[in-house]
Amino acid sequence: MQSGTSNLLNMLQSRVKKLCEEGSWNEALHAARAGVDRARSALSADVQSMESLAVALEVNGDVLRQHGNLEEARLAYLEALELLSGVAGDYHEQCARISASVGVVYDSAGNEDEAIRFYERGIELFECMNPPALLDVADLCNNLAYIYKSKGDLSAAESLYLKALQICDEHLGSNDEETAAVCNNLGALYLASGYYEQAREMQMMALEGRLATFGENNLETAQSHANLALALCQTEELDRAKEHFGKALTVYEANLKEASMDYATVSSNYAEFLRVTGNEKGALQVEKRARKKLKKFT
Repeated sequence: MQSGTSNLLNMLQSRVKKLCEEGSWNEALHAARAGVDRARSALSADVQSMESLAVALEVNGDVLRQHGNLEEARLAYLEALELLSGVAGDYHEQCARISASVGVVYDSAGNEDEAIRFYERGIELFECMNPPALLDVADLCNNLAYIYKSKGDLSAAESLYLKALQICDEHLGSNDEETAAVCNNLGALYLASGYYEQAREMQMMALEGRLATFGENNLETAQSHANLALALCQTEELDRAKEHFGKALTVYEANLKEASMDYATVSSNYAEFLRVTGNEKGALQVEKRARKKLKKFT
């Protein structure tokens, strides 16, 4: 491929990235499509021209996916994978990245079986890299675990979450937001499975990580307070459960515009907790306060 074409493609890809960062999606789509058209017009038996088209297709697929055009994104990604499959060389990283993106497209479209297939392919390819791209593996394990949980395969989900947690803890540390997110997800799985002590410990770890990363007045921290409260209810630590429900609601009330649905859910859970523990008056007060606060957003 001519160097002029290669330079033009690089310029277009940089422009797409900049436009996406600015939120100019329509302009980004035009630039991404221009890159594909230019790469396709220069396509030949030359390896570099096929690589360039694969890159342009991936960039186009990324923009389409972020813009919500899932079917067009899927087709762009699959064409890129097919191109790379016919080119000699080490394309583990790009194929892994594109496979993961296809998995996200299928996941977003509700096609769990295909999402699983491409997520697993992405994991395999990321693990084959030298060195392995373990943080990408952890991210895909987290996505896969969520699907298996929704399908009722809790054992498979647990194994994947544990793998993701080990990687995040070793490479990012216990207080990193990604580690905390996996702890939160694993805690939710244990709670749904009836393993309440394990759920309590995972949610405690998630809360500690989020407090260290985000501080007290953050929505991620509020989620951990609320989830820990649910686990504490099951381990019969009622005073502590009440404390964490209260902390969660305080943060949500300060951010009602962004978190009105979460506030409503946690308020309902807290009211139910108070009612079950014999505090009907307190439950009614929580419900009344929530209705008043949420009135502005309904």
